[in-house]
Amino acid sequence: MEKLKLETRRNLFHLIMGLLVVVLIHADLLNLQIIIPGVIAGFFVSFLSRKYNIPIIGWLLSKLERKEDLERLPGHGALFFFVGTILALALFPKDIALAAVTILAVGDSVTALTGMRSGRIKHPLSDKKFLEGSIAGFIFASLGAAFFVLPLEALIASFFSMMVEAVDSIKGSKIEDNITIPLVAGLAITVLRML
Repeated sequence: MEKLKLETRRNLFHLIMGLLVVVLIHADLLNLQIIIPGVIAGFFVSFLSRKYNIPIIGWLLSKLERKEDLERLPGHGALFFFVGTILALALFPKDIALAAVTILAVGDSVTALTGMRSGRIKHPLSDKKFLEGSIAGFIFASLGAAFFVLPLEALIASFFSMMVEAVDSIKGSKIEDNITIPLVAGLAITVLRML
């Protein structure tokens, strides 16, 4: 039960933080010149957090971080969310990047929240995730991305991104979906526009 509460808090934070990032990027209040130094500082604070209890940061980590990440890389999810955002902004036009980050924020969160609460059918690509979660993530990610790109582009990018989200690891190596989701989403839209 405690694990369910932790994962619910983590995914709600991921959703809210992600949507806030999208709004700030869309309003030109957040860009690579701000995010990159922020991520560098974030990694520095993460390393310090392994040894020291930093006010506010320590409290947030205690409420939102998995135990294994506290020992390895505190703030892991948030840090890699911003790394994925940096890659999307650096590699794709702004409209595609916004759609890709929206798919990451909404799709990844909704997939986990729905799967944990309502999942019954195991996902064919994962022994830990549920098909209901991926379907809900796909629907809501598509709706969110459609604010920035054409509906067909949003649907296709969300479909491929949620397929990638379902894969936990390849040959024992963990896949960082905070990076793969925006890259797959952006690439799917880019390829679709070339056709």
